[in-house]
Amino acid sequence: MLKSMKEAEDLIYHSYIRAIGNVLEKNDEKVRKPELTRQLFDLLQSPDQGQRYILVTGSKGKGSTSRMISSILAHLGFKVGLFSSPHLVHFNERIRINGKAITDEDFIRLSNQILEPVRTIQEKLPPDQYIGPIGINLAIAVQYFKENGTDINIIECGRGGQFDDTNILHNEYAVITPIMEEHIPNLGPTLEDIVSHKIGIVKQHTKAVYISEQIGTLSIIKEKLKKLTAVKKAYYNMDFLASHVSLSPKGTQFNIQTSNASYQNLNLPLLGSFQAVNAATAVKVCEDIINGPIPYETLAKCLQTLQWPGRCEVIDHDPTVILDGTINRQSALYLQDVLQSIGSSKIVTIVGVPANKDYKGVIRVLSEFSSKIIVTKPDISHLIFPEDAGEYAKSLLPASAETSLLVNAIALAKEDQDVDTILIAGTQTLIANAKRLWHQSLLDIGI
Repeated sequence: MLKSMKEAEDLIYHSYIRAIGNVLEKNDEKVRKPELTRQLFDLLQSPDQGQRYILVTGSKGKGSTSRMISSILAHLGFKVGLFSSPHLVHFNERIRINGKAITDEDFIRLSNQILEPVRTIQEKLPPDQYIGPIGINLAIAVQYFKENGTDINIIECGRGGQFDDTNILHNEYAVITPIMEEHIPNLGPTLEDIVSHKIGIVKQHTKAVYISEQIGTLSIIKEKLKKLTAVKKAYYNMDFLASHVSLSPKGTQFNIQTSNASYQNLNLPLLGSFQAVNAATAVKVCEDIINGPIPYETLAKCLQTLQWPGRCEVIDHDPTVILDGTINRQSALYLQDVLQSIGSSKIVTIVGVPANKDYKGVIRVLSEFSSKIIVTKPDISHLIFPEDAGEYAKSLLPASAETSLLVNAIALAKEDQDVDTILIAGTQTLIANAKRLWHQSLLDIGI
C-alpha cells in the first residue's frame, strides 16, 4: 500500500525506470505503447468513458493554451479538469479542477487504486517495454475528474501526439499549437514526420481541430488533414486572429477577432506576443463549445486575472515584478527580448540558478539589460547553488550583490527608488518561493 506522495510518484515512474536501460530504439512509433495505457484503463473499468476531452499538442505554447481554455470555460460556469506538465514544485500541480490541484490524500488514494492493475500489466512485459509515466498519471487524473463530475477536461499531450499515452482518449476537440523541429530522434527525422505525430490526435470522430499560428508547417498540416473530411477545421489568420499586440509592464495587450466576434483591449499578465496567439486559439475553441461568442466582460476578467505560474508572469506593480523559470542561456535571451519590449528604464534582476545548470550563461545575458544583479537561492531546496555566482555577477556588473535569502534580495532590489522592474529568474523552487512571499499558491491558481 502506498502511503506517501513519494511512493505514489515512484509508482508512476517505476515501469519506465525499470525498462529504459534496455530500450535501444528512440522513435516514439516503435518505443511508445499507448495500448498499455488502454489496458490499464480497461482494468479500471474505463473511467474515461462518458467524459468530454480536448487534447492539446504542439511544440510551443501547449501548456499556456491548455490553461487558457480551462480558465475561460471555468469562467463560463463549466467544471473543468486540467491535465498538464511539467509541475513547478508539487507533482499535484499536474492535475487540477477549476485551478485547484488534487490533494495529496486524493492522489495517494487513487494511486493505490491503480497499483495492482499497473503491476498486473508490468509483470507480463518484456524488459524493454514499459507503461508510460504519462499514461499512469493520466489514469489517476481521469479517475479524479470522473469522481468530481467535471463537465469537460483539457488534456495537454506529451512531446508527440499519435503515440502519446493521452491519445487513447476519445477527444471531442483537438488543438495544435505551433509545430517546429523538436525531439528529432523521437518524432523525426523530418519536419513532416513531426507534424504527423502531432496531427495524430485528430481522429475520425473528432468534432473540430484548431490550428494555431504556424511557421513553415501550415501546408503540411492542411494536406494531412484533407482525409478527415468530417472534422471541422479552424485556422489562425482565417477563423481567429490576435492583432494590435503590445507588451507593457502590465503584461500583454491585444485584440482578438474570430468568425463570431471581435474582442478589443484585452490584457494578460503573461508577457510574450505568442501568448496573444495562444489566447486567440483558446477563445475560438471555447466559442465553439458554447456555440457562440463569449461575453466580453467574462473574457476580459478571465484573461486579466489568469495565473500560469513562472511563465514570464507579472505578479505585482510599482515596481513591476516578473517571475520566470530560467535555467539556461536560451531562456534568458527570450527574457531579454521581452524585457526590452516593455520599455522598462531600470531593471534589477534577482537570480537563483543551480550549480548544475547554465548559471553563468543566464547571468551573462541578464547582465546586458539589468542595472544590478542580485544572486540568491530559494529558502528551501535540495539543489546545490554555485559559490562563485555572486563574484561572476560582480565581474560583469560591479553594482551586483549576493544574499542568501530571497526576501532579502527583494528588499535590496527595492532600495533603489528608480527601479521600475524587478525580474526574479531561476529555478522552479525560487519561483515557488516568490509566489509564497506574494501570498500566491501553486496549488490553487484560481479558475
